[in-house]
Order: sequence, then structure tokens, then C-alpha cells
Amino acid sequence: MEKHELVDINGNKTGKILTHIEARNPDNVPKGYYISVVGVVIVNENNEILLQKRSRFKRVNPSKWGICGGKVDFGETTLDAGIRETLEEIGILLNKDELNFLDMNTNEKAHFTVYYVRKNVDVNQCKLQEEELEELKYFKIEELQNLDNEGFEWLESLKKIMKENIY
Repeated sequence: MEKHELVDINGNKTGKILTHIEARNPDNVPKGYYISVVGVVIVNENNEILLQKRSRFKRVNPSKWGICGGKVDFGETTLDAGIRETLEEIGILLNKDELNFLDMNTNEKAHFTVYYVRKNVDVNQCKLQEEELEELKYFKIEELQNLDNEGFEWLESLKKIMKENIY
């Protein structure tokens, strides 16, 4: 059975473990603990961001646009989880040395770690995880504010990196 180790507000593992079923209900996460979630932002040579549209059948954020990602499994690092989730969701295998730290934040029950990669991914070569996703598409950064999305808390950090050309 899939398990998830809860983290503290700084993303440090705590030793407290929830099953995948338990982790689906935020009420099972004790105060001061967080579910570790990872995201991967893929940016092509034209500075467009690859987003995926979640399946309309998803329990959380159906039909919303977002980045590759998900919960960090027990025993995984956030980096390993980002690589796994990208492979599972769109069929693209990333290398650890390609990923760069972008942002970290929390909400009431989740701790988010976001990485970015500069990579030209051909959407026609991707293999979508059909139970998770409906569509994959590149967007210009200016288009993101008009999308029905699941949260772009990392966007300001990405804009700063792109402006400073630190990638």
C-alpha cells in the first residue's frame, strides 16, 4: 500500500506516516504536519510553460490546468518524486541534474516543493496518463493569469529567474 511521510513546515521528514487513503482526507493530517507535494515546471526555449489539464473526473481540481506533480511517496525525496510524477503523468523521463529548485510554500495541510527544468518537450511525443490528464499544452507566461488553474504560487519565482536569466 502506498504511504506518505508527513513533513514539518520546513519540509523536513517527521517520521509520521499516513496511508494513501488517509492522506486523501486533509482532516487526517495533524496540526503542525503537512503532506509533502512536489511540482515540476517545464519551460521550453521560447520561454513557454508546459501545462497539463487535469481530467474532469478528478476528485480535486477537475479540468484545471497545472504542472506535473503529486504527493511524495514514503522513502522518496522531492526530487525523486518530481521525476516519477513527470514520467507517470506525461511519459517524459527527467534526470536529477536537469531539475533546479524554484519555490517552496505551504497551505493548511500541504508543503509544496517546486522544481523547474529548461527542456524542449514535444507534446506529440508525450504519453498522457489518461486517468489523470486530458490535455497537454504550452502557454506563454502572460496567458497563465487567464487560465482556470490549480494554483501558480511558484509563478513569481519563475518570472524572477527568467528576468534575471538565471536558468
